[in-house]
Amino acid sequence: MSQKNKSTKFVNIADPLVSIITPTYNRRNLLKRTLDSLVNQSYKNIEILVINDCGVNVEDVVNEFKDNRIRYFQNDKNVGLAATRNVGLENMRGDYFCLCDDDDIYMKYAIEIRMYLMKKLNAEASYTRSLLDHWEKRGDGYVSIGKTLYWSNPYFSRDLVLVQNLCPCSNSTVSRKAWERAGCYQFDKNLTTTEDHDMWIAISRKTDFHDLELVDTECSRRNDKTQMTNNLDFSKNWIKVFKKWRHTAENLEWVTESQNSILRSVGINPEDYGL
Repeated sequence: MSQKNKSTKFVNIADPLVSIITPTYNRRNLLKRTLDSLVNQSYKNIEILVINDCGVNVEDVVNEFKDNRIRYFQNDKNVGLAATRNVGLENMRGDYFCLCDDDDIYMKYAIEIRMYLMKKLNAEASYTRSLLDHWEKRGDGYVSIGKTLYWSNPYFSRDLVLVQNLCPCSNSTVSRKAWERAGCYQFDKNLTTTEDHDMWIAISRKTDFHDLELVDTECSRRNDKTQMTNNLDFSKNWIKVFKKWRHTAENLEWVTESQNSILRSVGINPEDYGL
């Protein structure tokens, strides 16, 4: 992608570089909203890796920002969310990375406060919280009809993360060192959902996550077919994740009981899957 006529934001080279991985697929208007929230972060030493998963062309949307911190990639074919995020992992230059999907936004001071607190806590992995912005279809567009706290885990433990995800995907920040300690783990292309949960489990086997107790992002919720996760079956992927990681539990009895309870609550018999 051409870098002509792109502006350079003032950065403090003493600040660690943060890579923000943003997959996109057929959501031009939402992507523009997402990128606007990222380029206007108070923390300037960032790179934004936009990876188009062979959807409608959005290069013009990217070029509108005239910001050389945005790096644009185009998949040759549609490969799914996990593999698209892996393009970001393979090309990131940052000391830290985080995710921001193309229908989420970061509040203005999100990265700055995350990095400040992680330094104070000597943390290599962290998570925050998100507001869920409920959208209603009206005419040709959408309007926000209210915001609620998305979800909030009470604490982190290496066993608890085997049972439930830490946070919405856009709320974790991980150091390159922690990622490398996890063997430069890749998002699992065999998972059509919960690939972020799987990644955080992999990181957490070697590195503790710190709850920063912040609300610093917004996730949109649209009750129609434009919401990627509305009609997906999470339970099949829960089975895959549970089978992959259960053996790493410290309290195997508690983890087994908790995971199996979740499966039974959605009508799945764990014994049918060797769990």
